[in-house]
Order: sequence, then C-alpha cells, then structure tokens
Amino acid sequence: MIMNDRDILDEEPPPSYEEATGRPSITHRPGQNGATPPTLPPRPANNKINTTVPTVPTVPTVPNGPGTPGGPASSSPTVTPHTPAQTFQQILPVAQQTTARQFPPAFNLYRDAFPGGPRSYFLGEHQVYPLYSVTAGWAATAAGSSLVLHNGPSDDHAPLATVAYDLTGRHMRVSLPPLPGRNRSEPVEVQTPTFVSLKFAFTVEIPWPAPAPAPAYRSESFEWRRSNSLAIGGLGGRSQGWKLVRLSNELPPGGFAVSGSGPPAGDGHEVVAVCTDAVMSMTKLFKFSFLGTGLSGALGERWAVMAVTTGLVIWDQERRRD
Repeated sequence: MIMNDRDILDEEPPPSYEEATGRPSITHRPGQNGATPPTLPPRPANNKINTTVPTVPTVPTVPNGPGTPGGPASSSPTVTPHTPAQTFQQILPVAQQTTARQFPPAFNLYRDAFPGGPRSYFLGEHQVYPLYSVTAGWAATAAGSSLVLHNGPSDDHAPLATVAYDLTGRHMRVSLPPLPGRNRSEPVEVQTPTFVSLKFAFTVEIPWPAPAPAPAYRSESFEWRRSNSLAIGGLGGRSQGWKLVRLSNELPPGGFAVSGSGPPAGDGHEVVAVCTDAVMSMTKLFKFSFLGTGLSGALGERWAVMAVTTGLVIWDQERRRD
C-alpha cells in the first residue's frame, strides 16, 4: 500500500479524557477550578538538549495537585501536551490518587519519521507532542538494559523504568523508582508466557488506606492476556492484542466512580488496560489505553508505569520475534 504524508504525520489523536470516560476531566483540562497549583522543584537542567521548546502560560489547576509545566502550544483543542512527573515523590497522596495521572488515558508508540541515524521511539498522544522516550534494541543493550522508559521526551532524561531480560525473554525484571518514604525499590519479577500459560504476569503495589498517616500500599497481581475483544478493536489497530486483567475484585479507594466500568475478562475480572499493534502507518507502531479502574487513577502511578512498561515489553518481544 502506498503511504502519503497525511497517513504518517496528519493523523487523528486518541480520544480525549472526556470522550473516553463520558465525564469532565480534572487533570487533563487544567484551569477550570480557579485554584493555583503548588510550586514543585524544577526539573534538573538537561545540557544535552539544545532544542528550545515553546511554552504556554501557567494556568491554575486542581487544588493540591501537581503542577504541569507548559508544553508546545496547539491550535487543536483535542491535542493537549502532558508533562511527566519527575519522581514518584511528586505524586498526590492516596486521598487524591483519582485526580493525578502520569499518563494520558490513551496514547501511541512512535518512531522517528526521518530515516537515517539511530532509530528513536517515544510515547505520546500525537506524534508532534512526544512525552516519554523509549530506548529499545541494541541501544538499550549498550546501556545495560533490554528496554528503557525515560522520564522525558528524549533519551537524555533519566530512566523512569528499566527492563532486563535474557535473550530468550523467559526471565524478566522491571526496575521502578522507589515509593515515597523508601530509599530503594527491588526489581519486579515478570512471569513470561510458557507452553502452559500464555500470559505476562506481575505483582505491584497500589495505594490502599491504613491507620498510619503515611501513604500505605498493598500488593496486587495483574496478567496480560491475549485477546481479540471489542475493547482492543476500539483502539483502531489490529483486532488481536493484549488485555491487562486485575485479579482482585475488591474496589480500590477512589475507584467507586468507575467500579465495573472496565470490560470483564472471561473469568469475570476487570480489564484495566489494553494494547495492540498499530496499522496503516509507517511511524505509529503501538497503541495503548487505560480502562475502568485503571483509567480512574485509583491504582496509582507505580502501577501505571508498570502497566505501560510491560505493555512495551510485549511490543518489543513480538518485534524481536518478527
């Protein structure tokens, strides 16, 4: 099929938060509540980046919410730049987890549209607004990892998550930033597909209330399963992809508004994210969307980073096999 420039660059962005959930956005449409955001520590200067990114004026956002530095201006109301939090310490307390999200509701994985030189990848709602750089392939191997999700739009930014797996892909560990109040974080083991079970499975901490004033967490298990459900078809990519299933049916704090809104898996558990390969594009490679409780933010930012990272692992593993 012959591709033209419109197919590559002038694509339609994923649905907005309002379109995805049917209710007003809080974090993705700042400036509607008339409050002023708190001042956050500035992101460390990046001397390797010589490109000056245009900024938009500071606008008020949700009270006690994390500030969002300005990004490039856009004339389209459906394309809103998002800026990642610097560390998990900048994430809201448990009581406000439903209003703070590090990732947009839906986004894509892109590669550089211009041939030549090292191949670069990044996540974003639209190709013109990169959010997180992704290092994969030989570049990641040279850096001592198998895949790296960077905390910014270029690979000069510090890692937000790193993945290490052997050549067979059977042994896999994901390293995440430590939780607030902790000095270190042990790598998270990921169970990879076998002849008996064709699933990627992991256990990660999610916010959960406790008598202590400090933020509390509990561990929950999740599984990526192959699927050709309507939720995957709704991404607009391949009809067959993967769904992330939450194995607990207990309602998390702050999840009441979307309880049961994620489509159920065959065993009745909620599907909290889906992903699949993109089609009909030379630069858009992969599509990802949060659903239900995963979309609400009630599962926390550590879970969100783990969900996105393991989704990228699936893309990378299938790419290597092809």
